[in-house]
Amino acid sequence: MKSKIDHIAILVDDLREAEAWYSHHMCAEVAFRDQKYIRLRVENTNIALIDNKYYPHAHVGILVENFEDLPTEQGMTVHHRDGAIGVYVEDPFGNYLEYIWYSDEQKEVFLDD
Repeated sequence: MKSKIDHIAILVDDLREAEAWYSHHMCAEVAFRDQKYIRLRVENTNIALIDNKYYPHAHVGILVENFEDLPTEQGMTVHHRDGAIGVYVEDPFGNYLEYIWYSDEQKEVFLDD
C-alpha cells in the first residue's frame, strides 16, 4: 500500500495563537475549524493544530483510500466527531501515525484532489 501524508498534527496550548502563527509563517489557509482543532491547508499537505486539552499526542496522518485498509488490528480505532475514522499506531520510539479514512462526503471537505 502506498502512503500519502494527509496531515501533520501538532499539539498546541492556544488554537488562536497557533492559527495566527502558522498562517503567517506557512502562508496557510483554514480548511476546517472547530473548538478542538484547526486544519490548515498548505501547498503540499495539511497542518492540524490540535488542542492539547483534548488530544493526547501529536501524530502524522496517513490517508487510507479504502475503509478495509485501516490497520484496525494494529492500533486504537477512533471515530472522530467529523465522521472520519482513524487508527492510531505507535512506533517503537513513541511516535504515532494515524491511518485516516474519509467518506466520499468528507473527501469533498477535507481533500483538495
